[in-house]
Amino acid sequence: MNQMLCLGSKMCQFGFKQLRREKSVGRAAAVRPLILLFATLPVAAVSLQGCARSTYRKAADREAYCLIDSRKSDARWDIPNRAVEPQRHSRMYLAAEQDCAPKPPDDFAAHRYMVQPDCKEIPYYQKIATRHSVENPAWIDRLPKNETGTIDLTQPLMIDLALLHSRDYQGEFEQVYLRALDLSVNRFEFDTQWFGGAGLAYEANGEDLGNDRLLTVSDRLGFGRNLAGGGQFATSVVNSLTWNFPGNTVQAGSATIVSTFTQPLLRGAFRHVRLESLTQSERNLLYQVRDFARFRRLFYVGLTERYLGLLTQTQSIRNTENNVSNLRQNLVEHEFYEQLETVSQVQVDQVFQQYQNGRRSLLSAEQDLIGQQDNLKFAIGLPAWVTFDIDESLLEPFELVDPRIEALQDEAQELFIELVQYLPPTQAPIDVLQQHFDRYQELHREALERLPDVEAELRQWQARLATTDRTRFSDDDRLDFEQQSELAERIETLLADLRSDFATRDSFDTRVLEKLRNYEANPPSEEDTTEQPTFEEILKGVESLADVSIDDLLPNDDDNTAIIAWKAVSEAIGSKLREEIAELYVAQTQIRLFLIDIEPFSIPSEKAISFALQNRLDLMNSKALVMDQFRKVEVAADALESDLNLSGQVAIGSDSDSNSPFKLDSANNLYQLGLQFDGPLNRRVERNDYRAEQVAYQAAIRTFIADKDSIANEVRQILRRLEFSRLSFQIARQQVFAATRQVDQAQIDLRQSRAIDANLTIILLQALDGMLDAKNSLVQNWIDYRVQKMRLFAALELLYLDENGQWINEETGLDQVLNFQAIDPEYFPPQIVLAEESNSIDTDLAPPASDPVLAEEAMGELELIEAEIGTPDDAPREDN
Repeated sequence: MNQMLCLGSKMCQFGFKQLRREKSVGRAAAVRPLILLFATLPVAAVSLQGCARSTYRKAADREAYCLIDSRKSDARWDIPNRAVEPQRHSRMYLAAEQDCAPKPPDDFAAHRYMVQPDCKEIPYYQKIATRHSVENPAWIDRLPKNETGTIDLTQPLMIDLALLHSRDYQGEFEQVYLRALDLSVNRFEFDTQWFGGAGLAYEANGEDLGNDRLLTVSDRLGFGRNLAGGGQFATSVVNSLTWNFPGNTVQAGSATIVSTFTQPLLRGAFRHVRLESLTQSERNLLYQVRDFARFRRLFYVGLTERYLGLLTQTQSIRNTENNVSNLRQNLVEHEFYEQLETVSQVQVDQVFQQYQNGRRSLLSAEQDLIGQQDNLKFAIGLPAWVTFDIDESLLEPFELVDPRIEALQDEAQELFIELVQYLPPTQAPIDVLQQHFDRYQELHREALERLPDVEAELRQWQARLATTDRTRFSDDDRLDFEQQSELAERIETLLADLRSDFATRDSFDTRVLEKLRNYEANPPSEEDTTEQPTFEEILKGVESLADVSIDDLLPNDDDNTAIIAWKAVSEAIGSKLREEIAELYVAQTQIRLFLIDIEPFSIPSEKAISFALQNRLDLMNSKALVMDQFRKVEVAADALESDLNLSGQVAIGSDSDSNSPFKLDSANNLYQLGLQFDGPLNRRVERNDYRAEQVAYQAAIRTFIADKDSIANEVRQILRRLEFSRLSFQIARQQVFAATRQVDQAQIDLRQSRAIDANLTIILLQALDGMLDAKNSLVQNWIDYRVQKMRLFAALELLYLDENGQWINEETGLDQVLNFQAIDPEYFPPQIVLAEESNSIDTDLAPPASDPVLAEEAMGELELIEAEIGTPDDAPREDN
């Protein structure tokens, strides 16, 4: 093209020289060129301005979106249609304002160097309006807030907000768009490219040079095209009109049609070399679309992991709050027992110290939750001051006890503590005892109302156990199932006994009511009340309780009617009511604990790895990059050849004897044809480039092999982690069950103790710590199993998302893997394919161990290593 322009310029000069030989031209002959001049100038003036910015932007968008759509040829890397600009409701919308936008606010100190760099004023930017912020001021109004101004954050809503506001998501799609723009430029390189323009020149000279005053108008129009085989072709038309104003007004005109052609025959020739840039750009857009499709899946997984992490931390805080509440209750009881000299001050201090540690742990957990919330907001693209309440419905299975039963237990405990204030020999007023008895009956009726709910949950658990398929159980699963069955039978018996006790409670209540009526009808005499010292009188003036025995405080056989009535109400509340509520509490806790379950699934590791190797988008790109590097080696080898170029050009000029630029004359034609050779005498740079590309090709192969191994290891690790989380969940469930019994028994032993025993307090505190750790482990492993399952879908490239970024095949996706029959023969040796095809994660990746928690570490390492080595040393080998 440059040769064509140079030739056109020479022809213009040739025509201008003809002008000097023209001395006799009529004035009327200049009219037609003047008309052409005035017709050309408006077109040239419009061309100076060019199209509007929006025209170029819209044209670029149309072409880029069309190119992106052309790459969505497979459902595995299908991506939703969207514009490159953030959506109108996005926080980033104004930051991408189009075309002639106001300028953003500038840094104060840096602003002076924009308007006056080196004291040279630039007024252009001062004329552009300035907006107040780079953020969209209306995005806040579009947040889905409730009446209190807080977002009720669910997992789907989190994804919606992230797609709208996430900077990472926006930036990743922009890379797809930019790749499409690069491809459009590479394609345009081989399109027919038009060019044109006009020029105006004035020349004046002295008398010795002719005393001319020349005005020259020239224009050019043409097109060029790069050929796929390496050649170039261009054609242009160049016109020139000249007027000489003084004297006789000489007019002259010339025209030239120029065509050039160049074709390399050795270096730089042939399609595989010339089209390499276009080939790479075409493939790069496919790579970027695949990368974005995989990014969407990983983006979903990453955000969902953060969301589930918040739920884990929330449940951990709940468990810690419950633990602190238990410690506080035990501290109050220890302080009371310390007065009765059944516990020592050291035991009280132990509980107090543990209580303070629990409070500190609770504060730390709450701070961690706030930090995790801020990190989630940043990932979504929201500022830290936005508040939200996370949807905790996923944690409902971990509500092991009905809040109404918990309230019953608390009220019964408070009622009993109130009654203990009248510990004999103190005599409680009849109206106080009557009120406590009435409240006891109300709580008893409420407990009776809760019993059918617990029984219904038990039947649900038993029904699930009855329909469980035990044919593919591992030893750990079989042991867990047997323990569940035995426990379900014990709870069924317990609830039956509890219902029987409820049925006979009326007779017990009648006896208590008779004693209350006897107390009301026959109150103790004044002599009876003075004979027995009160609790305060026993403690009065005593520096130490070492000499005070518990027997001094308890009633004897000569109790009066008040003490008999108190004992009856105390037995009803402290024994009957609290025990029946405790049995309901423990039964429901154990039932709901085992209603939480993880459905196991078995996927052969080889099948999962083969499925991943066939479907992973990043591995497809890695494999394609090997071919890219191979092509670069071939292109670099082409650069080592000699230069042999064929060139030709044709120029058709106007009649030199005529002033008309429209009259062409073959006498002024020019024809050229040439062949140019340049030997490979200096190829040092090309040689080094060739060797560098060969090394890079080997590196690309190694990277591809490493990517395959990395994906296989990732799948294996996730499968192991899945099994580990499932077994750890079963263990944590058993630990919660055991820890609950330990806490109950430790509290019973402490309350029934009649002597100081520090071990009882230590046992109780250890049981409380064990229950807290077991509960936290329970929810952590349950959440981790969900996370690992989601990671498995992503590792297998099986996590399908809809246009709104929501997971749509969670329930059915694994069926594709289970129905996948092929084992990758390129990755697995034949003996692995034949010998290990039926192995599952239960036998290959997590064989039964004596301790399920250590199952991952107890794998048969030797068998796995031998399987991965492939051909043993003594096996026959084929000769090459």
